[in-house]
Amino acid sequence: MKKKIILIVVLSLVFIGLAYTIYSLNENMNEKKKTISAMEQASKNASLKYKHLANTRDSLMLVNSFLARYRTLTVAMSYRDSVRVALKYNVGDVVHLKRDSSRAIISDIIVGGGKHEYYIKYQVMFKNGTEEKVAPEMLY
Repeated sequence: MKKKIILIVVLSLVFIGLAYTIYSLNENMNEKKKTISAMEQASKNASLKYKHLANTRDSLMLVNSFLARYRTLTVAMSYRDSVRVALKYNVGDVVHLKRDSSRAIISDIIVGGGKHEYYIKYQVMFKNGTEEKVAPEMLY
C-alpha cells in the first residue's frame, strides 16, 4: 500500500511536471507567433514604403532632369546673392555720384565676369529716367 502511494505521488509529480512543461512551451510558441506576425506586418509596411519611395524617387528624377539645365544659372544667382550681402548699398537706396554729387537710385546690382575675374557694378537711375552703370567706388 505504501508503494502504491509513493508510485501515485511520483506519477502525479511527473504528470504535473509534464503539464507545466507543455503549458510553458505553448506560451513560448504563442509569444513567438505574435512576434512573427508583428515582423511580417512590419515587413509588409516596409515593402509598401519602399514602393512609395521608389515612385517618389522616379518622379523627382524626372523633375530634376528637367531642372538640371538651369543649374548653372542657379549657381550664378546664388553667387550673385552672396556677393550682394557684403555690399554697402542695396537696390532702392538713394546714392550720390562722386563725379558731380548728383543723386540717383540704385535700380540693379550687376555681378559678372569669368572664371578668374569678376566685376561688380551698380545700375543707377537718375531723376530724368536715364540709367547708367557705375563702379562701387564712384558712389557715396
